[in-house]
Amino acid sequence: MAINVAGQTLTPASAIYADGFPKYAAGSVVFDATAITAADYWQVNCGFVPKYFVFSNDTDRTMIEWRDGMAQDSCIKTVAAGTRTLEITGGNHGIVVGSTTNTNALAGSVAGPGQVQVSQNATLAAILASKTCRWAAWG
Repeated sequence: MAINVAGQTLTPASAIYADGFPKYAAGSVVFDATAITAADYWQVNCGFVPKYFVFSNDTDRTMIEWRDGMAQDSCIKTVAAGTRTLEITGGNHGIVVGSTTNTNALAGSVAGPGQVQVSQNATLAAILASKTCRWAAWG
């Protein structure tokens, strides 16, 4: 047996920053019954620009993911039944990962380097009132 290396363009699995270490950050948030405005975004500061970001509504078992190279304000959504959909900019919205060149005009504030914004769009249904959620970012 051999390792197949023909016809491949490989990208490193994770970014290594100047300090030589890959980056990781995670946390949780509980939204109360009054915290949700559908047109708004929730924002977290990761401390670095993620290559992969996942947000999970653990109460409803809904997960949204953004990977480096995806359009800003989009995501892949997985619901409890296992159905996966691509949520796109201008539709149900999604995740905005800030960098030195990315802004999110919809949120009314710049998603600067290391900041991530998650849409509270009701149809996206990742952030809802009275839900326990977790997030993680890898760089």
